[in-house]
Amino acid sequence: MTTPNAAAPGTADGDSFRRIWSLAWPTVVYSLLELSLGAADFLMVRGLGSDASAAIGLNRQITFLIEAAALAVSTGVIALVSQGMGAKDSRQVDGAIRQSLRLVVLLGVPVTLLGYAASGPLLALMQASPETLVHGVPYLRIYFLGTLFLWANLVAAAVFRGAGDPRTPLKLVSVMSVLNVALNYACINGVGPVPAYGVAGAALGTVGARVVGTAAYLVLLGRGAGGVRLRLRPWLDLDGPLLRRMLRVGAWPALAGVMRNGARVVFVGMLGAGVSGAALHAAVGVGLQVRLIAVLPALAFQVAAATLVGQAVGAGDPDRAETLGNRSVLLLAAIMAAVTGLSILAARPLAELFLADPEVAALGATVIRWFAVAQLFSSLSIGTQGALTGAGATRPILGYTVVTQWGVLLSLTVVLFVVLGWEPEGALVAWVVAPVLQLVLMQRLFRQGGWRNRRA
Repeated sequence: MTTPNAAAPGTADGDSFRRIWSLAWPTVVYSLLELSLGAADFLMVRGLGSDASAAIGLNRQITFLIEAAALAVSTGVIALVSQGMGAKDSRQVDGAIRQSLRLVVLLGVPVTLLGYAASGPLLALMQASPETLVHGVPYLRIYFLGTLFLWANLVAAAVFRGAGDPRTPLKLVSVMSVLNVALNYACINGVGPVPAYGVAGAALGTVGARVVGTAAYLVLLGRGAGGVRLRLRPWLDLDGPLLRRMLRVGAWPALAGVMRNGARVVFVGMLGAGVSGAALHAAVGVGLQVRLIAVLPALAFQVAAATLVGQAVGAGDPDRAETLGNRSVLLLAAIMAAVTGLSILAARPLAELFLADPEVAALGATVIRWFAVAQLFSSLSIGTQGALTGAGATRPILGYTVVTQWGVLLSLTVVLFVVLGWEPEGALVAWVVAPVLQLVLMQRLFRQGGWRNRRA
């Protein structure tokens, strides 16, 4: 057995980079397919007009909030499962799985009910046009009804990744993405006895695929796939200390995600007050959709860093944890530089893929280019957050997010876009500045090393 300060297998340059990549690449593909569940909605309603596209674009900002809330559980699960695997503590791993799924039910039911009731007011808050509301409200209500299945998917995938098995979630989401396209087509356009639901049909197809995915995850966990098992008994016990540990790690990134996406809801709402109106909403919706593709490597390396750093911390080797965290971000930086360049070069074709109107597509291309620059800094911040998650040092992330999103992003948007009328560049400059500051703060936190002597 190696001592905490001894050189452990995997800390050599080539070996550590290979380990990072072996965890990251399946998650990149997984995230791409997971994203396709939302992108399919956007692409398949394109023929229904710009109001339908705007409805999906605005709804995505709200559904991001739903997904961000699941981070309270999934982030804590990755930390506890990875550290438990590193420490060979099967009791912690089993408990984390059981408690996380219980939280999905306890938190998901009220979110579903409240979200369903508030769908109309939420879209109105974002200054959606009356035509957009006609399409958007039914879509969002159906999406909220699928909250439990969405969260169960995300948490179960986090369990497998925390155990070092990113391939099982990849296999399941591959099936779900194909099923989603088929269900979307049937529910949007109408096939046989299935009526045409239009934009609402896209939500029906996505939720249907999630239901199937949830059932498959539960079966695999029950069988012990990936070295982890869901033990239903004791199902009704509440492990207070374990729940507190899970939420202590996961609640801060989750609240940060809610605050970040909440700020973006306000940001998008501000854009509706501009001269371009619905056109800018549609362009930003496409920009955010392309951003979701560009951010995939960052999300993958976030998971890889969290898993490897968590396992090293659990094994009592903080030096190895720091090395793996730094190298994860270094490898991510090289990849994201290339992704940023490609996004800028392909901005116009990407915009035209989603937007049929030439003028709106030109505006979309401008948005994509600015978002690509911002994404380089945002991605490195996301990768650093993964290392901090594995180490269990997530509390300051909330404060950083409030400062950069609600302070910098929204304040600059008010000054440059609303007051000075610099449209759309004023809002886009604000979008770039915020993640630069976020990266500086996150890197400073990790390099200070206050996390080295504690576990989640």
